[in-house]
Amino acid sequence: MNAHALGAPKPGLAKTRGDRAIFVRSATLVRGSAARWKELLDSADVVSEGEERTDRDGPQWLGSSSLIVVLAHSGEKEREFLASLAVRDPHVRLLATRIARREASARASAPLGRASCEVRAAADPRGLRIDVDLQAPLIVGARRGARAGRPKPSAT
Repeated sequence: MNAHALGAPKPGLAKTRGDRAIFVRSATLVRGSAARWKELLDSADVVSEGEERTDRDGPQWLGSSSLIVVLAHSGEKEREFLASLAVRDPHVRLLATRIARREASARASAPLGRASCEVRAAADPRGLRIDVDLQAPLIVGARRGARAGRPKPSAT
């Protein structure tokens, strides 16, 4: 039984200050070069692992890929800054997830369905480490390389 049911007093009304007429916010904006990030990620050392599991939703691929971006002549502060930037930049996240999906597709026994990914980045002694955890349903019975919704070509 809660306190209100026992007859305890309820909190009273509180006054508000109302909306301000002006909101001021300062921010440092940083823009990365999508082309340079693509070069860096394309040249990254990639290590991937994963396995197929069957759960109540059917066969699933669970895997992870680590991308080590080698940054010569970079200090610890610069690597930490780039790591914080990498997880916030949608271009970097998209490139990293595409690499992880390509790695998973090469290892899975069937085509992958829509993937769910988690991306993390951290400074690494060699540069920058981007980790991508990927989970996707396996489309059992589908041809490798086939796209959903397209009919199979007829054998004529």
